[in-house]
Amino acid sequence: MAGMFELFIDAEDSFRFQLTAPDGTVMAVSRPFPSKAAAVEGIAAVREYAGMGHVKELPKAPVGRFLGCRPHAAVRPLYMRVPLQCRGMAG
Repeated sequence: MAGMFELFIDAEDSFRFQLTAPDGTVMAVSRPFPSKAAAVEGIAAVREYAGMGHVKELPKAPVGRFLGCRPHAAVRPLYMRVPLQCRGMAG
């Protein structure tokens, strides 16, 4: 079974998505996007890059990246803010 991209609005009113495994484990969380359309484009990019992605081992965490960083707890579900119809998000 494939994972699922979940689109949501964070505490700062930015759009984000997270990739969850079939068991519900959050595998990745995106950066903030200024619009729903931009977040959907980000999902499309992840789908494209992940299929071809190579593994690169780094000696330490890159400067400016915070491992384990998650969006703030005050996250509102997407259905509370935007219309249900979302073009371009179908599997």
